[in-house]
Amino acid sequence: MPPALRSRDRAPSEGARGVLPRLLGPPARLPGVVDRVAEGWWRLAPRARTALTGLAVLAVLGATLLRIALSPYGAPVTVLVATSDLMVGTIPGASDVTTARWPRALLPPSPPAARGDLGGARLSMGIAAGTVLTRAHLRDDGPLAELTPGAAAVPAPLGSLRGAASGALLDLVGVAGDGSGRTIARGVRVLAVDGDTVWLEVERDRAADVAAAALRGTLSGAVLAQ
Repeated sequence: MPPALRSRDRAPSEGARGVLPRLLGPPARLPGVVDRVAEGWWRLAPRARTALTGLAVLAVLGATLLRIALSPYGAPVTVLVATSDLMVGTIPGASDVTTARWPRALLPPSPPAARGDLGGARLSMGIAAGTVLTRAHLRDDGPLAELTPGAAAVPAPLGSLRGAASGALLDLVGVAGDGSGRTIARGVRVLAVDGDTVWLEVERDRAADVAAAALRGTLSGAVLAQ
């Protein structure tokens, strides 16, 4: 016998048996039930196997739809979720939100925002990561449309800031406890004049003082030349 044939007929080496012990032995024995089911499956005609496979897929799909229909939270709805903390005045972009599926009953009362609603609209309030974005969070017009990200919009009575017009810059002055005046904030921009209300864009660390002075009626402003 040629040497090449004798080398192919040799038994596997000890190293091969150590690497592939399960493949070199006899076929694994299946449980009796599994073995009988497998034999019965392959005895079926090809069309019968195809029909049973289709019925199984339909059964799984029907069970899934039934579970959704019977869920106390309702069918899932596609929503936009903030991927990070977003400040008031931010214009949300594609990287700021992601798509998710939420049960309808767990959604906020306001209609969920769609990607088509994001075209240049700013946030009217800050939202945390994981928040479902709704149309109530967005403003594409009105006093908050031009709010700078990170700033605060503070309303003040028009009577205390007469002459203030949209876009004007003001130094806001309040009355101290001894009756003297003090500057509360500098270079404040007027966002809009809405009826009897002036909307002011104020740095967030000064917003509380400005709002308190406006509430007490001790707020006044000096219009700056531009």
